[in-house]
Amino acid sequence: MSPSNLTLANTLPVGQSFLWHRHQLPDQTEEYSRAVDNPPRVVCLRQSLNALYFTAVHPTVEASEADRAAGLTRSWLEDYFQLTRYPDLEALYADWRIRDPNFFGKVDLGERAVGVRVLRQDPWETLIAFITSTNNHIPRITSLMHRLCERFSPPLLALDSPAGEEKVVYRLFPQPSAFPEEGLELILRELGFGYRAGFLDATLAVLRAEGPVIETLEALRGGDLATTRERLVRLKGIGKKVADCIGLMCMDQPSLIPVDTHIYAIAARHPSFPSHLRKKTMSPVLYDDIQSFLAEQWGPLGGWCQAVVFAADLKPAAPKVSRSATPIKSSATPTPKKRRSPSEDKPSLLAASQLVKLETSIDVSESDKRTVAELEEKLEVVTQPERKRPRRKVAAVSYKVK
Repeated sequence: MSPSNLTLANTLPVGQSFLWHRHQLPDQTEEYSRAVDNPPRVVCLRQSLNALYFTAVHPTVEASEADRAAGLTRSWLEDYFQLTRYPDLEALYADWRIRDPNFFGKVDLGERAVGVRVLRQDPWETLIAFITSTNNHIPRITSLMHRLCERFSPPLLALDSPAGEEKVVYRLFPQPSAFPEEGLELILRELGFGYRAGFLDATLAVLRAEGPVIETLEALRGGDLATTRERLVRLKGIGKKVADCIGLMCMDQPSLIPVDTHIYAIAARHPSFPSHLRKKTMSPVLYDDIQSFLAEQWGPLGGWCQAVVFAADLKPAAPKVSRSATPIKSSATPTPKKRRSPSEDKPSLLAASQLVKLETSIDVSESDKRTVAELEEKLEVVTQPERKRPRRKVAAVSYKVK
């Protein structure tokens, strides 16, 4: 298929999809691509300053022509970005300002939060990804999800990288039937999942006992909220917050507001936030109280509002700063070290995350088979003076995704 334009004006996608391949082109254009099923193909998106173009590469010419005729990939993207359900973002923002004038009516959300769009992701893939995210960080989750595909899913297509790198091998996310019923935990541990291997094994066993796994999960979409939560929380490795994330991102529950310490801090800045909920340690009771308060303020799309304020609260990223190499001067006589004053301290590199913004309308030539765009975090680098601190021994460092 040749590239086609998709209208996504001022869109900032929000979600956790770890299987997109990111390509950085010489002209600074970013492209993303991944394998998608039903029918099996590689969907490619290209981001520019003014547009989002897409195309699909199929294993056969016949499949490509059928896609073009039926508009399958366009329909998939419209569903993925929720363009049909919520076509008018400006109307949503206007409603939130009316519902909560004390917060949305007075807070400048800034360019970062304008056009936030919550993705509608695949329930099976999202469930596995969130169980894998337990006490984990994004690069490692991404690596583990790709390892899962390499172990349990055969290659679909191998395509040249648009960035001039080696070929990229695309695989579909493995179906539940691809996982063995015996010995799965051991295999997952060998892949690096650690104790999460037991969570995934136990979860799959529970779902299999209830019937076809994919159909069981998809049947929860748009269902009773209390039932959906209860069904998710009983799965091993899923707590209340993770269940709410899954409900919001793939179960058609836009009212769900996942609460973490970041959202707690944002809620505490609300003029109407109850004083008795301030400065407390997060607990199940506090979680419910904060969620109830925000749901009352923001209404049936409270989860979307959460994504908006979260994006608005991110610190702006500074331009990248590279460290230039300093030549080493040879000297026959060692020069005694001179103690630096605080103003002479060397700069250190600190990372700040930034979400990728997608906008609309560029031209892409027929030769551009690969076009890609998606929500991801970019690491930007800022320069700040390094504080002198006494040396200390560190036994271990862990990172937790909230």
